[in-house]
Amino acid sequence: MPDPTDRTALLLGASGLVGGHVLRQLADDPRWGRVVTLGRRPLPTASEKHEDHVVDFDRLDDQAALFACDDLFCCLGTTRKAAGSDAAFQRVDLEIPVQAARLAEAAGAGQALIVSAWGADPDSRLLYSRTKGEVEEAVKAVGFEAVQILRPSLLAGDRDEVRWGERIGLAVGSLVAPLLRGPLSPLRPVEAERVARAMVEVAAVRPAGPHVYGPDALRRWSAPGGPPAG
Repeated sequence: MPDPTDRTALLLGASGLVGGHVLRQLADDPRWGRVVTLGRRPLPTASEKHEDHVVDFDRLDDQAALFACDDLFCCLGTTRKAAGSDAAFQRVDLEIPVQAARLAEAAGAGQALIVSAWGADPDSRLLYSRTKGEVEEAVKAVGFEAVQILRPSLLAGDRDEVRWGERIGLAVGSLVAPLLRGPLSPLRPVEAERVARAMVEVAAVRPAGPHVYGPDALRRWSAPGGPPAG
């Protein structure tokens, strides 16, 4: 485990719903001495230890030096509608995360954390679920000492972009949430801030090997008092 004063977090997707919360939490967390964000547009500085870089995601290999870190946080994600095509969607949700993971691991990162989705399955007939399953498998194969895969259900929170499908799903989910118990509990919407908190807490503990965290596990990891015992 690296010394906190020397520990570097590299975050992709800091302008998104979960990524924005992750950035704010990492910037205030003494367990990391440096937080680096990479994106298409500049971000406001979150703290003195925050370094922001505007990058060309089509030329990441030319910017490999920026991937030197201890922990890679990947919160990239879009929708098929927003991307405009299957290929463009897979570029954001599969190709760029895998390339970033390979560059970070080659630069010395020991851990990768990625926000996936509940229902991710590389064999799914649904493009979204299949792509999420494929990125999980690809990142696990890179060679990190630790891989943490977060699978939230519908994310609750304020987005800059309007996703009507998610809004409708959240409205319905909020109404029926009290009825979603037992095996149906993972279908309850989860606050993006809680997903981010779970991501940061899991990263700090850094369990070795690949691990998958569904909605219920994310709620436990984000609860007051830190990660669950055992």
